[in-house]
Amino acid sequence: MKVLPFVPIELDKPRNLCLDLNAMVLFEEATGKSLFDKGTLNSMKAKDTRALLWACLKREDPNLTLEDVGKMIDSSNIAEVSQKLMEALAVAIPEKSDRPLVNQNGTG
Repeated sequence: MKVLPFVPIELDKPRNLCLDLNAMVLFEEATGKSLFDKGTLNSMKAKDTRALLWACLKREDPNLTLEDVGKMIDSSNIAEVSQKLMEALAVAIPEKSDRPLVNQNGTG
């Protein structure tokens, strides 16, 4: 089984981002947006950034709330947080390949 690598980030303490399928679902539930929609990343608002960071941290710390995560982000680290979230996204959703994920008969 392939395990997604974590992206380390320094917030209130050293933490690790993981954008697995559960995190993607948490983001969708919190924002109503899908990371698979092209426009989502280009139209991220503050609440979307907070929700994505929260979703990526939930695997490591299931008790975190959106408000907890919001307290970890301010003007001094928002650029680094955004960069780390893009790294987590790049790991989770690599560039498109020419090879389909599922072949025509429905098997991978």
